[in-house]
Amino acid sequence: MMHMVDYNHCTACGACIQVCPQKCIVWEKQEFGFRYPKFDESQCTKCGLCSKVCPIPKKPLENQPLGAYAAVHLDPAILQRSTSGGMFTAIATFVLAHNGFVYGCIMDENFNIHHIGIDDVEELDKLRGSKYVQSDTLNTYNEVKYRLNQGKLILYVGTPCQIAGLNKFLRKEYKNLITIDIICHGVGSQDYFSKFVTFLNQYIGIIKELKFRDKKYAGWSCGGGSGVYFDTKKNTCHLFSFPSYKYYYYQYFLSGSIYRMSCYSCPYASLHRQGDITLGDFWGVERLKLPIDTRDGCSLVLTNTDKGAELLKALKNIQLVPVSIKDAAKYNGQLSKPSKLSKNIRQKLINQYEVMDGIQIQAMYLKNHKKNILKGRLKACIPYLLKLRLRKWLQ
Repeated sequence: MMHMVDYNHCTACGACIQVCPQKCIVWEKQEFGFRYPKFDESQCTKCGLCSKVCPIPKKPLENQPLGAYAAVHLDPAILQRSTSGGMFTAIATFVLAHNGFVYGCIMDENFNIHHIGIDDVEELDKLRGSKYVQSDTLNTYNEVKYRLNQGKLILYVGTPCQIAGLNKFLRKEYKNLITIDIICHGVGSQDYFSKFVTFLNQYIGIIKELKFRDKKYAGWSCGGGSGVYFDTKKNTCHLFSFPSYKYYYYQYFLSGSIYRMSCYSCPYASLHRQGDITLGDFWGVERLKLPIDTRDGCSLVLTNTDKGAELLKALKNIQLVPVSIKDAAKYNGQLSKPSKLSKNIRQKLINQYEVMDGIQIQAMYLKNHKKNILKGRLKACIPYLLKLRLRKWLQ
């Protein structure tokens, strides 16, 4: 029976809420609007299931990577639409081709971030791309368990804490379940992001679509993304660029200032992975001088179980180049330690969030970060191919 919430370590994976037979656990919002479980003692039957499925403070899985790879999808169109090297698409397409289901997070029409399951390749685009907001797993753990017991092949993609939550929720291994954990720096809150979207609606126009990363605008980088807004005066939709240096939410996320408290002591920020496969951007890959074209993006792939390794062998349309674990982890800090907490900066941003609207927070950002904004503007002026040459030159 788990009625004391550890606010410093709870990851909001949702396992306790989804397993409760009495439905007496709900979300309540705390700092930055992050969700934490709240228990209705009057409805609790003391079955203890919530404690059994909670991955905190239990020791995480200690799967060590069996292999590491640089990976690039061979279809240029898929590579262009993918955040990094298109590896997620390759794996998801394989599962869907075998009448399976793929679970991952989407940004819906109301800009809420949550997990869904799909069984149609036409819906795959919803799951592509980085969403720098914590995803609500909703009831997907229960859905996965039901479909696994039907014999369906399932792919579940999430942050390491979400995969840990799923593993504890299921309480047994399934041969027909494939899990992918992403290399995660931390998560922003839905409420903080929603306030930012409200600001964009006022500042730009009615936002219809938003991508945190778009290679058309910033190449393979965290330099920015794109969006679509509706102009109410002209009654037309327009594209707009979404540079990371220009907007407070994006920059505070990249700086690690607005993460959930548990992210700063994440037990999964190591080479002890929770998924069968780990995926992320292969930052620093150009330094390895591999026989692979990484200009338009490259995925870092870790195979952590025999199941994951066998799946990798079955994939098509992917160029894979083996690398050492050391080289894989060298420029991906979250494979060795969690993001660093700056208490003063984070608390200042929490105070702003509690009393200011998005327009006011943006004004404070523009006022207090002039040097960083200027640096970002200058960097954005450098053509992407020239940036690639500079990276190699600076090796």
